[in-house]
Amino acid sequence: MNSFTVIDTDSHILEPIDLWVRYMDNKDLLPMAPRFYEDEQGEQQFAIEGFQPTRPKGTGLGGRNVDKKFEDTVASQRWEQQQPGGFRPEPRIEDMDREGVDLAMLYPTVGLRYTGINSDEVAAAVCRAYNNWLADYCKASPSRLIGIGAVPFQCPELAAKEMRFVVEELGFKGVFTRPNPLRNRNLDHPDYDVIWQTAEELDCPIGIHEGGFMPGIAAVGFDRYDNLAYRHMASHPMEQQLACMTLILGGVLERFPKLKIIFLESGGGWVPYWLERMDEHRKHMSWMIPECKLLPSEYFKRQCLIQIPSDESTTPMLVELLGEDHIAWGTDYPHFDCNWTGAARRLQQSSLSAQAIEKILGRNAIRFFNLELAPQQAALHQSVA
Repeated sequence: MNSFTVIDTDSHILEPIDLWVRYMDNKDLLPMAPRFYEDEQGEQQFAIEGFQPTRPKGTGLGGRNVDKKFEDTVASQRWEQQQPGGFRPEPRIEDMDREGVDLAMLYPTVGLRYTGINSDEVAAAVCRAYNNWLADYCKASPSRLIGIGAVPFQCPELAAKEMRFVVEELGFKGVFTRPNPLRNRNLDHPDYDVIWQTAEELDCPIGIHEGGFMPGIAAVGFDRYDNLAYRHMASHPMEQQLACMTLILGGVLERFPKLKIIFLESGGGWVPYWLERMDEHRKHMSWMIPECKLLPSEYFKRQCLIQIPSDESTTPMLVELLGEDHIAWGTDYPHFDCNWTGAARRLQQSSLSAQAIEKILGRNAIRFFNLELAPQQAALHQSVA
């Protein structure tokens, strides 16, 4: 048993293949909703709004079994053969118990593509269906399974409406969006102000999370590489850096000083370099970025968290240069590149100070997301606070 609360701030579910059939209110939209099907060769395929993402083999990249080496035989698994805890809460709680994870903050897998849906109506419908399903998933252990809602950024007004629904009606602790430009709008576009204002009012943190390719989403590397390894390696950290720059230099964090942003699944080593580079541009080119009143590093420390895996070698540097109060921990369970088995123990046994480990593993997330802990968890938290 841990002596303090351990929170996985970047964990994923795997959507059941019948989720949208069961949970979408408007059945007329089902042909445009995400769906799994078998092609003429009998191989399982996936489509969303008529688009079929290219995969190297089958649909097994999303959630391979976490204790199996990732290779072609795993990639060719059918979707429903992936990690059981991705689909159902009971085996997930068992996985969490084995690894000493107390709480998991839940993001989608298929749902990372929702931002690329063309139709506002379809986007809003699939987000609502997903959020209602996720709420039912979390009911199995509401003190340990924490929902992060999907909102349709295609239409900022609908996104704000869905944010209110998931926070006020479903009890979720945050929402997410992609870092990429959407409909020629960067994250500092004035159209998004209604989203940031609503997030402030609700004290709802927003996770910035990259995902798979969709035609309506512009992602770094997808314009020049066909190789998925190149695309995946480039798009996650580089899109996060651009999102961080846009939100800070573009004045979003200046206009909305209570807005909370967490950058996910891109490692943390880029943050000190990127903040230093932004600080230098603020000092030397301030007239070109008038909406950025403070040093970018000041905004980040005031309003942001970076999520890291447990085995990132740059973490001691990150703690020294950024500070232990601005770092959270996550595993990416159960995706193909997840950092899961033994992850919490590795961080607990690292060379970081006990205080830094406690903050990164849980205390920072408790503060940032205003988490309500179960009595036993609260006692552990208070004992080290």
